[in-house]
Amino acid sequence: MRLKTMPNDLLKVFDSHIHLDFDAFEPLRERLVGQMRKQGLVDAVIPGVSVEGWGKLIDIAKQYQCHYGLGIHPWYCNEDWQADVVSLEQYLAVNRRDLSLVAIGECGLDGFHRDNWQWQLPCFEAHLVLAQRYQLPVIIHSVKAHNEVLELLKRYPLENGGVIHGFYGGSELAKRYLNVGMKLGIGHLLLDEKAKKLPETIVNLPLTSFVIETDLALISSKKEVGIADEINGSSLILHLLIEKIANLQKKSCVLVSEQVFQNTLQLFEL
Repeated sequence: MRLKTMPNDLLKVFDSHIHLDFDAFEPLRERLVGQMRKQGLVDAVIPGVSVEGWGKLIDIAKQYQCHYGLGIHPWYCNEDWQADVVSLEQYLAVNRRDLSLVAIGECGLDGFHRDNWQWQLPCFEAHLVLAQRYQLPVIIHSVKAHNEVLELLKRYPLENGGVIHGFYGGSELAKRYLNVGMKLGIGHLLLDEKAKKLPETIVNLPLTSFVIETDLALISSKKEVGIADEINGSSLILHLLIEKIANLQKKSCVLVSEQVFQNTLQLFEL
């Protein structure tokens, strides 16, 4: 199934972060991609989370003609992180000319997972070193660790920038990330009525700051009806995000759609 064509009457969308390779999607992946394609999906980036999953991820990306990143998610950092980073660099060295490979990540720091914090820090630092060496943007998971992430981003300035996936903070934090070359990945939290900081951030920052994402993942615990709802909802969430951003910034959906699409192309140099 190709992702490159879409109905002419739909706004084109680019999902900057979707875990399409996860096992939970095995019986549903074709249907999911088909549904999203019908809703205007042009392209997507599948981020890697562990060495064990990279092979399958690459196969899925090739099958559906998506782009992908490779990295070690902070939840998967362990005492073998150095060997995992060596595997990552070996793959980058051999496959750097693969045009589907557009990023390093998902990597970063998660302050909610302190049991492996001593490995998270050096592992993330190693990802930034590789991002500099191979001139690739990074897809960053930053949860309850913003000061530490920002300190490392300042220590390892990235010419090709990156994205703070699932950004949920206020304007001042957002500006700190923008100042070190990051874009902000905006997802389902923007649609949560309880989220107050993020809408204010959208209002206060230029449209060039954002990319949009579904972060579709971890649905295996849902009941079958829940999975169906998740799939149907996933195909629409990018358009709902565009509509919400347009309302907040008092701009047209077409303008917002075109700009965030261009932001994503620029970020991943496509």
